[in-house]
Amino acid sequence: IVVYPLSKKVAGGEQDFTAATSTLNAARRDYQGAQATVKGKSQADQELQKFYSDVLPPDMSAARRITFLRIQQLAQQSGLCVERTASDARPERVSQLVKFTYRVALSGEYRNIRRFIHELETAPEFLVLEKVELTQSEVESRGINVNVEIATYYRTTANGN
Repeated sequence: IVVYPLSKKVAGGEQDFTAATSTLNAARRDYQGAQATVKGKSQADQELQKFYSDVLPPDMSAARRITFLRIQQLAQQSGLCVERTASDARPERVSQLVKFTYRVALSGEYRNIRRFIHELETAPEFLVLEKVELTQSEVESRGINVNVEIATYYRTTANGN
């Protein structure tokens, strides 16, 4: 009579211990997951800051310089003629970034256009080829016309520049 209630208490204690151990292990896994999330966020923040400081141009003049100058150089190296250019800068919604878009009309042979696009896509500068429109030139000697839109981004500073 005395042993049976004690055995029930021991069995109940063992069940409580097993449940507590299981809860403790789950809490440890949750804690490790939270630590990994915090570490991952911190690492992502560092990578984003590195991207902003090392990859993106720092301001509008640098964005213009890497687009205007680099596109002119690539066109010349690829044997293309620059017909006309235009550019504009627009702030991105809900962001500190400004999108700088450069539009250029080029003419030349198809293989030269392909070379230009390849060189642009593999350039070390952060340039995004957003749009390519090919048309046949009405003048045979000019070859193919291509209109391209190239974009880059830069961060605005505290005073909005």
